[in-house]
Amino acid sequence: MCEFPINYVEIEHVYSQTIGAGYRTVAITSAKQGEGKTSLIKALAKRARLSDKNVLVVELNTFNPTLSAKLREFPDHGKTEIISPKQQGYNLLPAPRNIQEIMRYKETHVLSEAINDWLESYDCIFFDTSALQSLNQSNIPPEIVCEVCEGTILIIEAGNTPANLIEEGIDKLKTRKVNLIGSIINDKSNPSLLSELIRE
Repeated sequence: MCEFPINYVEIEHVYSQTIGAGYRTVAITSAKQGEGKTSLIKALAKRARLSDKNVLVVELNTFNPTLSAKLREFPDHGKTEIISPKQQGYNLLPAPRNIQEIMRYKETHVLSEAINDWLESYDCIFFDTSALQSLNQSNIPPEIVCEVCEGTILIIEAGNTPANLIEEGIDKLKTRKVNLIGSIINDKSNPSLLSELIRE
């Protein structure tokens, strides 16, 4: 997972269109896994901290919980609790592993109530979801998470994400009446203009 420097103009633009525009709950999702959701969330969370925001990152990507796996060994039983990762500046609610907790978060009213509770302590909350194509029994559907957030960003890896997956993902979000703030094109796999000119 790459780290986006928080002084990137692109990060500042995304921040100004979300937290800077008054959104307090933002979900980041993608059509498929590995498109850069977690890297973007970490950069946005750090950027929010620079504005003295009290930030919570909620990882509901039970399919591939990158943040949780790197930060702690979490038990299979018991309630998941908010932790403060060292030197990150934001708090994290790791992805649940307890099946009962996962099933509860699939209910929009339960998730909405949890968000209202969290907003009493935090200025803004970023949600790391699984990809829209990820389907399994223990997965929290990303469209449900996106539905209860004030805004959603869809991240797409240019040249690597099939158009049909993007269309299917957008359809899922539309069906849930998700407020799609915008899409981000991650061009990490695309050659630079210079390398293309040299190739030509």
